[in-house]
Amino acid sequence: MIVGKDFESAKKRAIYKVIEEGVPCSSRFGKSINQDPILLIVERPEPEQIIPDSFSERYFERVKRVMGIVVKKLKERKYTRRMSIPIWRPEEHYAENPVAITEISLLFDEKLHLTAYFRSLDLLNYFDVNFHFLSNVLDEVSQKAGLDAGSVAMLVAVPHLYERDLKKAEMQAEKCEEIYGYTKLGTHLVEDYISSAWHSAMEIIYNMGKTKETEWEFERQRRSKFVHRLFIEVRNPEENKMHDKAPFTESYWLDYAHSYVIYELQKVSNPIPKTEEYTYAERARYCEGDEVKVDQLFEAIEKLRRDRCRRDCYVGISRPWDLEIDDPPCLRGYQFTAKSDWLNGIFYMRSNDVYGAMHANMLAFALLTKYVAELTGFRKYKYWHFAVDAHIYEGFLDIVKEILYPKMKKDR
Repeated sequence: MIVGKDFESAKKRAIYKVIEEGVPCSSRFGKSINQDPILLIVERPEPEQIIPDSFSERYFERVKRVMGIVVKKLKERKYTRRMSIPIWRPEEHYAENPVAITEISLLFDEKLHLTAYFRSLDLLNYFDVNFHFLSNVLDEVSQKAGLDAGSVAMLVAVPHLYERDLKKAEMQAEKCEEIYGYTKLGTHLVEDYISSAWHSAMEIIYNMGKTKETEWEFERQRRSKFVHRLFIEVRNPEENKMHDKAPFTESYWLDYAHSYVIYELQKVSNPIPKTEEYTYAERARYCEGDEVKVDQLFEAIEKLRRDRCRRDCYVGISRPWDLEIDDPPCLRGYQFTAKSDWLNGIFYMRSNDVYGAMHANMLAFALLTKYVAELTGFRKYKYWHFAVDAHIYEGFLDIVKEILYPKMKKDR
């Protein structure tokens, strides 16, 4: 995680990281140096006039279409977790230049903050225009909703530079150390295992989280403790996968993975009951509401098979109409990217119930990444998990406390 006071400092530090740690890759635009996902947070938004191009015109058009809904709902409940704007469309898989920003999320925490997911970003040539676009969106929404504007964050799946620009990039690079652990604007955890990642996430929220109201009427879920922008890297997702205090069985998460997330055609032992009008798998593979029907997971796998350096192997789960339903998908989208001989699976969530759902989510999403790695010939894989609002409901804090700090029997 890189935090800068302004966009120039964040940009220079990100460039330095790519130069130091990136690996060469080929693309139709030229040889590039690609790096693992980076969370960039800029404390001060800086809206400026944008010179329209093919990307920004699409961005503005898609944001403007739902601006009224977003402002109205923020005025009604500024603490809502549901204000996440889909930019990606399934038919982007057939576009020559699919959008780089796929999702824009807004969350109120003393001020209104914006977080965007980038499937790819040329840090030298396109950082400025994209950052100012996001700053303009935050500024406009904040003003119309009557809220103070806060920070802008960019979760970039494939931050990169082109080899032809290296000399220019080296002149702008600024040495820095990444920030790990908890901050008010973001939390970055690096864990060996999924089980330890779940444990650490609960610990951070239990000890550092703020309390706020929710939109649920259920007695135990009316308030929650939360942290803003939880970003977790799991290095060895195949080892020590399930925590012994997980609130579900192994058969549950396997059935959840196959029937709700992946959608295997064969019958699973106990399909997970469908409580929403959709599953993540249906959104990924066949969505009734889409004008153009696309099996996005299939397309992402085929792209990786043809070219490991592809930066557009993204699967969009969210849709524009989600802004008007009571239970929009928590998972907004995911992407598969390559670095050397391993595959990265990056999953972006607008909201995540850390005690009740996160562990099963991580196991299922990591299993999907494993399957894709096997189908595309990668020897190993890493799992990356991100939640704009990661929370524990107030009614489950005592259970979490017992997991984190179990009472020991006194010696007789």
